[in-house]
Amino acid sequence: MPRKITNSISLIVAALLAGGALAAEQHDNHRHHHAFAKDVDALHAVLAPLWHARPGKERSQNVCAKTNELERLAGDIRSGDPKSLLQAMAALKKQCQASPTDIDAAFFDVHEAFHRLAEPKGH
Repeated sequence: MPRKITNSISLIVAALLAGGALAAEQHDNHRHHHAFAKDVDALHAVLAPLWHARPGKERSQNVCAKTNELERLAGDIRSGDPKSLLQAMAALKKQCQASPTDIDAAFFDVHEAFHRLAEPKGH
């Protein structure tokens, strides 16, 4: 009898773990699903993983390594006006050159400029 109980508990725990992982994956996919224009979505595909990474030295290094690509993608946006985003990107690049471990404020500004472009008021 104890073996049956152990097997039942193991099955229940496995089902709960699998269900929790599936729910987390569905939540994550839902949270990151947007109806952006194609050119904006191309930038979002690079920006989002950087933004959602744990803040710290590794994220800062990764962000600074991607600034040229981010800037190019922002410059390719034709579905909206990327001017303020490009200004924020220029400030981020400058911060990466001056102090690559202290970029959080400049990266925040890029993120905010991206959202103002991607999700204009009234939409």
